Amino acid sequence: MVKFSIRPNKSRDSSFIFRFLFCFLWCAAAVALIYSFSAAQGGGKLFTLKHAFIFVLCCIPLSIIYALVVEKLGTGLFGLLTGWSNKKIPLTDQYSADLSKARFSKSMGKYSDALVIINEVLEKIPDFPEALFLKAQIDWEGFKSGDLARRNLDKVLELVKDDEPFRKRVANYYMGMIKGEIDVD
Repeated sequence: MVKFSIRPNKSRDSSFIFRFLFCFLWCAAAVALIYSFSAAQGGGKLFTLKHAFIFVLCCIPLSIIYALVVEKLGTGLFGLLTGWSNKKIPLTDQYSADLSKARFSKSMGKYSDALVIINEVLEKIPDFPEALFLKAQIDWEGFKSGDLARRNLDKVLELVKDDEPFRKRVANYYMGMIKGEIDVD
């Protein structure tokens, strides 16, 4: 048996550490550059090694603050510049490609392939009216199973509101199925 466990998002943790180290190295490099120029001048020393050590110690909290600011503001700025948002895509939209594959398989007469795809979608979203309607079509047209098709169509009619155009399409299919027309669409 496979055991699943929830793991922390390591990519986010490592990106924060990378930002911190990046800022710290820039601060330390700036101090080293200033220190080397002041030592090369020879005259009055601006910095001693003690000053450079204190400045490097000050770089640590500045680097942490910088990394936090970039993490919080950077995500928002990225979204603003690229048009990306944190809005989640509804599950029904995520599985629309699978429905298209199932419709194509159905149109090619590969009803068992279409049924496998639809069952996978319905495992994830059991009350997805479009998937249930397509499953009813596959059950009726491909496998001549009127009982399964009627159950799925009844469930679709329960889920869809009366004023939606999709309900009329389902009801028309249901009536055609009752009349005995095989390929109603």
